[in-house]
Parts: sequence; structure tokens; C-alpha cells
Amino acid sequence: MPYKTIKFQRETSIARITLARPDAANALNLEMGAELLHVAELCRDDASVRAVILDAEGKFFCAGGDVAAFAAAGKDLPATLRKLLDSFHPAVETLSTMNAPVIASVQGMAAGAGLSLMCSCSFVVASDKASFTMAYTGIGMTPDGSSTYFLPRQIGMRRTEEMMISNCRLSPEKALDWGLINQVVSADSLAATTQQLAEQLAAGPTLAYGNTRRLLHSSLENNFAQQLESEANSIIAMGKTKDGLDGVASFKDKRKPEFTGE
Repeated sequence: MPYKTIKFQRETSIARITLARPDAANALNLEMGAELLHVAELCRDDASVRAVILDAEGKFFCAGGDVAAFAAAGKDLPATLRKLLDSFHPAVETLSTMNAPVIASVQGMAAGAGLSLMCSCSFVVASDKASFTMAYTGIGMTPDGSSTYFLPRQIGMRRTEEMMISNCRLSPEKALDWGLINQVVSADSLAATTQQLAEQLAAGPTLAYGNTRRLLHSSLENNFAQQLESEANSIIAMGKTKDGLDGVASFKDKRKPEFTGE
């Protein structure tokens, strides 16, 4: 299907989702929410997709929700927000739990919903020109898009509350120090570094990646015994997969495994 607010392309086993509203700072509107959900489901349902890159056009990664559209909604704002979240939240959930790892390639500011979207990704590679802020309470709103779930787990409760209440802006270096992102690179090398990581992940055991992602999501909700049971079920299931069987055999044979994502 044709997209108006994003671009979607496939490069062999790597899918690329590009936020494409550069004139509006890639702000999230109703169309973008729906389109993100559509491509997220495509990536989830296509077993040949083994890594996903999420990047953006222009100077901003994503400035958050489309506040101008929210203001135009007037008293209909609650209904507008509900309609947006009915697609944006399932999109975030799909991207954060599917088998293929998602790499956020952040070239500029990630704010509000843009930061929430970034937090839901498996890896974040950021340009030295990027910056990070929550911004919600600055307009009298509260966070959405998963940030109240992921941020405390990634950077701790104390720092999360600081970001959400003070709306401080983090430099790439501070974001790296806090554990918000994985890597800082020069603007010129961002695309190449992201591509290299995507290729590395796309050659890996995709089903094991997906089960690992889902185990991590459940780890703070389950008690110890429940998590051990989840781990047992998962590793036994992996023992039935082609990648699991070959991985164990390759260790015995002292050779490099050849994962197929099956």
C-alpha cells in the first residue's frame, strides 16, 4: 500500500521503516500511527524479515505527537488521542515483541512519543547531533507510547522521573551514560553503523531473539518461579528449532553455526 507519512522498504532480510514528515519534525499524527501499525504487522508476520531499521528523514528523529493537530481538535482532543493511540500503541507493542530485533537510528531530536517509540526498540544507535527529551508535562500532558514501561527498566526510576517531570534534554553522551542508548557515532557514520548492526542481527537466530525479547518483557512482572518456568518453556521450544539444533551441533563440531531464522 502507498504510505504518506513513512517509507517502507526491504533490503533482503532487513526491513527499513523511515519516518517521513520532515517538514513537521516527523511528528506523529493519525496517519502515521496507522501506517506504523501496518508496517509493524508486516514485519511481524513475514518470517523472512530478520532485522528492522527504524530511522527518519530531516533534522528530527521524531518531535513527538502532532501538537498542532491536537490543538486544532479543541474539545474533541480526547477522541483524537484515543484514535491515535488505538493504532500507535499496538504498533509499539508489535515492534517491541516480534522476532526481528528493531534498531532505532537516531539522527536528531527524539522527543515525546518519538522517545517512547525509540525506547521500545532493541538497540539505539545515535548520532552525536541527537538529543533526547520527554516534553509531555511541558504541555500539561502525560507520557504514552510505552515510555513509562521501558524507561524505568532502562535508566531507573529516579532518572525516569527526572526526565518526565523536568523535561530535561539529554545529550548523546549523557544518554549513553544513563543507558538510554547503546552507541554514539558521528553523523557521517550513523547509516553505515546501523546497517552493519542490522546485517549482523539478520544473520542470527531470529526465533531465539524474539523469545529472548519476550522473556525480558515478562521478567519484572513474573515472580521467580514463574520466570524460571517461562525460561524452561522457551529454551525447550528453541531446542525444536532448526537454528537451535544446528547451534548446539556446531558447538560440538567446533564450527560456526549457519542460522536461517527457523
